[in-house]
Amino acid sequence: MNKDLFISRMKESLKDSSMSQYSLSMLTGINKGSISSYMSGKYLPKQDKIIKFAEVLNVNPEWLMCHSDNKFIDVYDPNSPNLNQNTYRYIDNSVSAGVPDNIDGYDFADQIEIPNLFLGKYANRKDILIMKVNGDSMNKVIPDKSFIAIITEINMHSIRDGDIVVFSDEYNYSVKKFFNNKKEKKYIFVPESYDSSFREITFDYDNTDNLKIIGKVIMFCSKF
Repeated sequence: MNKDLFISRMKESLKDSSMSQYSLSMLTGINKGSISSYMSGKYLPKQDKIIKFAEVLNVNPEWLMCHSDNKFIDVYDPNSPNLNQNTYRYIDNSVSAGVPDNIDGYDFADQIEIPNLFLGKYANRKDILIMKVNGDSMNKVIPDKSFIAIITEINMHSIRDGDIVVFSDEYNYSVKKFFNNKKEKKYIFVPESYDSSFREITFDYDNTDNLKIIGKVIMFCSKF
């Protein structure tokens, strides 16, 4: 793999996605220090890391590995298993603008087809829901107007500190980073914004009747 070309293509992909190295780290689970080393040319990532980058950045992993000049997956061989598409539920409402009260049933959800490559290891899961973000409370990680994919078959005990989740409080829906403060017995939902006016939202353990975790964010992109 050509080191200089790889770095150039990574920078190009990050710029196209309006994404920082920090955001890339959050969404891939790859340490930010490792990403910095890759971007400086100190090391080259292994193939499994490049595939994760490609999934989040919505580019052809072969292009990112400098094995192809075709940047996007729509130029793949149509017989490639990575191009297989599946249909997922899609709510055509922005998260912060409110979602219909019968969200539990998802009866109102539309359908959207997404290539397997976009969802990586989560492809084919039946509990995936696609939503759209409206607002800047998470713009350090997820730009305004981005589409997000969430897995919905989760509960409070299966979420780890730092996971990004969609949650509701009396049908007021929001996207935030989750933390469980066991010492103070609080669930804390933290914004990741360049706008300091956004504040964290907290729930005491004994006051969660109206709190519901809708899903955990597994990826985002600017468009499908």
